[in-house]
Amino acid sequence: MARIGAALFNADHTRLGEELRRTEAAGVEFFHMDVFDGYFVPDQAFPARTIKSLRPLSRLPFEVHLAVNEPLRFLPALADAGVDLVFLPAESTPLLYETVYAVRERGMQAGLCLALGTPLSLLPATLPMLDAVLLLGRVTGEGKRGRDFNNLVVERVREVRRMINAGGYAVDLQAAGGLETESCVEVCRAGARSLPLGGALYRDADMAAYVTQLRMSIAAGEGSTQKDTEATDEHRRT
Repeated sequence: MARIGAALFNADHTRLGEELRRTEAAGVEFFHMDVFDGYFVPDQAFPARTIKSLRPLSRLPFEVHLAVNEPLRFLPALADAGVDLVFLPAESTPLLYETVYAVRERGMQAGLCLALGTPLSLLPATLPMLDAVLLLGRVTGEGKRGRDFNNLVVERVREVRRMINAGGYAVDLQAAGGLETESCVEVCRAGARSLPLGGALYRDADMAAYVTQLRMSIAAGEGSTQKDTEATDEHRRT
């Protein structure tokens, strides 16, 4: 069953502490926090000091999507803030092995985030050193221009799942960006195992009910996938 997480950027920023507690009570399993610099993407999000102030309020994992230029500059502050996992931006991390080592040296797990138009060709060489991969289903920081989920990411999830399974890697595969219930089911059927949810989660007045219903929808979709696989195998045998 996929982990359901909350992208806190979509919460009410006038009362982040209350929102964090409310979201955790709804049954999410991790918090996804965006750290932008206004240059790599045109938006800005949580500074490390805000993340640090929220850290004592929850024991759930804090996972940071680092969409910045020169990501090495941000690692000391994120480690000090109590971040558990950092998604490095594939597009602005030229020395990937060295940067992953720097993340681990700070006591954090290392992930790699790939934007929708970034080729997957760099993954076969990097998967052995990663804890997680995040595939974006829309353009980061583009506001309404990038609001809707792009179905192109479904096949990207499927391809990365094949890579992970073929290598036997213990890598968490995540998909994010414009996810709604239907697209959550699609990316989980394709092989995603963690879903950081934003607008879909925070728009629902009964967040706990939404999380429960989403898990049921994902489970039903995964069950359908299993039946399709069994039917295909049976057809091949006959």
